[in-house]
Amino acid sequence: MKALGWIGALLGLGLALYLAFHFSSYFTDVSFLGGLLLLELLAASLWKFKERFFVLLMIAFVWASMSVPLQGTWTVARWVVLSAGATVGFLVWTTIPRRSFGSLHLIAFFCISAAFVSASVSPFVQMASFKALSLSLLFLYCATGGRLAVLGREERFFSGLVSGCEIAVCFTVVCYFVLGAEIWGNPNSLGAAMSIGVFPVLLWAWLANDQPTMKLRRLVSLLLCAYLIFFSGARAGIVCMIIITLTLGLCLRQYKMLVKVAALAVFLIVINGMFAPENLDQRLTVMKDAALYKGHKQSGILGSRRTPWQMTITSIKEHPLFGTGYGTSPTGEDPGLSFGKVASSAETAREHGSSYLTIAEWVGLLGLLPFVALLSLTASNVWKVCSWMRRTADPRDYSIPLAMVVLSGLVHATFEDWLFAVGAYPCVYFWVFAFLLADFVPSADAVPLPGLASSTYRPPAAAFGAVLPNR
Repeated sequence: MKALGWIGALLGLGLALYLAFHFSSYFTDVSFLGGLLLLELLAASLWKFKERFFVLLMIAFVWASMSVPLQGTWTVARWVVLSAGATVGFLVWTTIPRRSFGSLHLIAFFCISAAFVSASVSPFVQMASFKALSLSLLFLYCATGGRLAVLGREERFFSGLVSGCEIAVCFTVVCYFVLGAEIWGNPNSLGAAMSIGVFPVLLWAWLANDQPTMKLRRLVSLLLCAYLIFFSGARAGIVCMIIITLTLGLCLRQYKMLVKVAALAVFLIVINGMFAPENLDQRLTVMKDAALYKGHKQSGILGSRRTPWQMTITSIKEHPLFGTGYGTSPTGEDPGLSFGKVASSAETAREHGSSYLTIAEWVGLLGLLPFVALLSLTASNVWKVCSWMRRTADPRDYSIPLAMVVLSGLVHATFEDWLFAVGAYPCVYFWVFAFLLADFVPSADAVPLPGLASSTYRPPAAAFGAVLPNR
């Protein structure tokens, strides 16, 4: 058997050398090399699916949305990664002891069905069908592969998540303030990345840690993240940061923390006024106009959102039952050659100003029912975690960062269009955490036990409804 192994290795090496020399011209093609690199990354991630694939998935979607080299390559590659994750995640899920599917997953299936029904009546059937297919791939991954990445290895996952958030903050600070590169593109994207993906996790990590050195390091990362959100000027991001801080402070009874945060804000304003009193009033006026009016002061607060909201409501009235088709919002312009294409274009997409109005326009009032049920159940899970925090005042449970990310996303989606746009990285990040939250919601009678990490007092797998092998 050992000799056969060596013979097989030599034959494989010989075949690889033959292919390399015979098709050497392909190795000068950037597209071919990029595809080869993608296959290698996929193979490496699928080999350690639980440990690596979620990281690759988020890198693919975040990279495709950033203003960095190879952005166009990842714009296409992210769908390959998502398809592989949904397929392999489902296959692995069916072959191991696992937890059962719940009501959240059943409602998600109804949402997928509603998306395909709306696509069938859309003037852009092919495009809307592909959009609905992307939603089904995302929900399939969230229900299987996303859960595999966390369940049974909670401590490693959340530790890596916190470290990843710290790296993201430091990398963003260096790019923006040292290199002068606005890698996140527009300010709203920067605000969404920091307020949804990073700030809730870092705030929880800072509150849950008792080691002085680690707590100080996370506090620095948290303050840098907060500054990036204010620097972006994104109103939705600032509102989310305030709501998450108030929610955690009140539910965990961290009243001193809230007082310190308010005192720090006043202190910074006072220091700024002492060193530059002539510029303080001007800066405050500029900040107020940017945060409240966004250049539409004559239209009042949220004036920049009023026009897209009105256009969306008008479209809902014109297509009340089944909508315009999932992922498509015709603008009335002649689609021309864009008709039947997979990617969105100026003729099939426009700003809505709210994710909730967006999904109402896409699927209509009939198709909206399962999406409302899905969002209601998700919000209910967040409420249960907040009630548990209020009762125990213990920040060490893994359900807390999941709930805070979901809460931040639900608030942020009120002012932005990403919640059901699968191509957006916040959408992937949010729904993975929303599906995980259904598994981590503490029971009403759960009592925290002493320990430094929640993994020391979480119930065993069987308590979550796991299917254990027969013994």
